[in-house]
Amino acid sequence: MSQIFLFSLWRARGRIVALTVGFALFELIVALSYASVDQNAVRQLVDSLPPALVALAGSSDLASPGGYLGSAYAHPVALTLQGALVVSMATALARDLDSGQAELILSRPLPVWAWVFAQWAALAVGLAIVATGGFVGGLVGVSTVGALASVDAAALAAVSAGGYLMFLAFGGIALLVATLAPSGGRAVGWAAGIVLVAYALDYLADIWTIAEPFGPLSPFHYYDPGVILSQGRLPATDALVLALVAACSAALAHLVFTRRELAR
Repeated sequence: MSQIFLFSLWRARGRIVALTVGFALFELIVALSYASVDQNAVRQLVDSLPPALVALAGSSDLASPGGYLGSAYAHPVALTLQGALVVSMATALARDLDSGQAELILSRPLPVWAWVFAQWAALAVGLAIVATGGFVGGLVGVSTVGALASVDAAALAAVSAGGYLMFLAFGGIALLVATLAPSGGRAVGWAAGIVLVAYALDYLADIWTIAEPFGPLSPFHYYDPGVILSQGRLPATDALVLALVAACSAALAHLVFTRRELAR
């Protein structure tokens, strides 16, 4: 199983490195840009924007150091970088079935559940590396820009941990999709679609009363970087919900795929 785990990490090494560097640079650039921000002007601008646009940045004060930096972790660029890794690594299982590589892997004395678990573990490690890149980029920015000195490193770590748990939850969901999809291409499309729908649902819940009751169905509902930086901690309830979604969806993926293989 360890060989499959290392192989899964190795073949995703290019994506992991590129996305880690990209995430770090993005957070660093956003942090450095705060040195040129006029807090009063930003606050006035935010107050003049319609609620639909303000909701994109979360519920924190964009003009504050924590709110400004936190918005960078909720930015579509930051979310896309992590989401791209999760979808590509989780659906590798379905692509291996398409290419026939799965038959070669399973020709060895390796239980099906161990193969799926190795893929899941590789995804978790790869995502941790990318999330760490975002943390390092933000930390360097906080250390460089004096106006961000009030942002605590521990709170920044909590933001990265929250993002990691959220996308780990999406990783479990994408892994489950990969066990159900009839092809690798559909697995990628379905998994990416679920992430987009979850993002849209969370956004609509913030601006549309009718959609508000459905907000908790989206993993994005349990992750607000600006609030985490303001409070200095990741809410335990949010962390627990995301961890449970990740664990339960991954466990279900193991069960479904094992039965699928046995049925063949």
